[in-house]
Amino acid sequence: MKILGIVVARRGSERLPGKVLRDLVGKPMLLEVLARAGRAKRLSGLVVALPDNKNDDAIEAVCTSNGIYCFRGAEYDLLDRVYRTAIAYGAEIVVPLRSHCPLLDPDLIDEAVKRLLDDPAADWCTNRFPLPTFPQGLEVDAIRIETLRVAWQEDSHPGSRQHVEGYLLRRPEQFTTATFACETNLADAPWSVATLQDLDRVRTIFEKFNGSAFTWREALDVWQSMPRDSQPTESGTHQYWYQSEA
Repeated sequence: MKILGIVVARRGSERLPGKVLRDLVGKPMLLEVLARAGRAKRLSGLVVALPDNKNDDAIEAVCTSNGIYCFRGAEYDLLDRVYRTAIAYGAEIVVPLRSHCPLLDPDLIDEAVKRLLDDPAADWCTNRFPLPTFPQGLEVDAIRIETLRVAWQEDSHPGSRQHVEGYLLRRPEQFTTATFACETNLADAPWSVATLQDLDRVRTIFEKFNGSAFTWREALDVWQSMPRDSQPTESGTHQYWYQSEA
């Protein structure tokens, strides 16, 4: 069975333009994302899905020079971009991954895929339903291609099409969902990169391991040892887009 990790990437960002190519620890953040995802044992391969516009040519150049496959498609209709990437590469299960989440964990990827494979009745597996419990940036989904096709065909909500899993999260009664959660609710810990402060915080974690592979739990130990002012939280007020949209 072909299980494809699809890393979505683009240079456009209001708060931190070009963040996916910004230096993390001597290499572009995107390459760190790919390196960590590449340690997942259950993925058959990785592809970067990026917008088909000139502004993102630099991303393709980095991928090409590092032997990484790319697929180009719609910028804002992320559901369409990922679905077409999956079809082009013959994926049977899709694991969408985000290029601004360099702390993504290969063990969590493997867990999502395993739970989906172990449950033939499940349409997809996620660690963010009914509510996220892992740190922001450790969200992971594994989606059967048939399920992704239904979402691609039926979702007419522009907001949710900007998120691969949008239609699935908004219609839990339509899809059978396999889930798993963090033992402790850490959903307000911002481990994804949206600002320079985020990038500096994540860089501190990577530098602690000096190029060695590390798990998300080891990253958590570093995070918890950091000064309080460098690990901002929102005191349980963080709201994901799909919790507020009708």
